[in-house]
Amino acid sequence: MEPFPGEKPLTFEQLIASTDHAILFQTNRSWSIDDKRYNFQFGTEIGWEIKNGKRVRMLKNPSYSGFTTGFWNSMDAICSRDEWSLWGTPNCGKGQPQQVMGTGHGAAPARFRGGKVGSAYKGT
Repeated sequence: MEPFPGEKPLTFEQLIASTDHAILFQTNRSWSIDDKRYNFQFGTEIGWEIKNGKRVRMLKNPSYSGFTTGFWNSMDAICSRDEWSLWGTPNCGKGQPQQVMGTGHGAAPARFRGGKVGSAYKGT
C-alpha cells in the first residue's frame, strides 16, 4: 500500500522522478473562483510537460480547472516541509485608496490526478 501524501519526506526532484505523465504548473497568471469557492480555474504563464520522470517540453499559458473538493481529494503526493514556500501578492487589491495588506499562503509542490488541463494554442 502506498503511503498517504506527506507521510514520508519527499523532495521536489523525487516528486518529478516518480511522475509518469503530467504538467507542472509555474508562475501563476490568473485565477477565478466562484462565490461559494467550489468551482475554480487557474492559469499560469509557463508549464512543463513531464514524461517518465523528466521535464520534456515547455508549455505556454497552461491552465487547470475543477471543483475544490474533488481537486483536493485527488492529491496523491506532496513534498516535505523543506520544499514549502510562501506565495502570494503584496496587497489584497480592494479599497479606495487601495489597501496594503499581505495576502497569500504557503504551499509545497504537490501532485494531483485526473484534473482538467489546457494550454494556449496558436494555429498556423
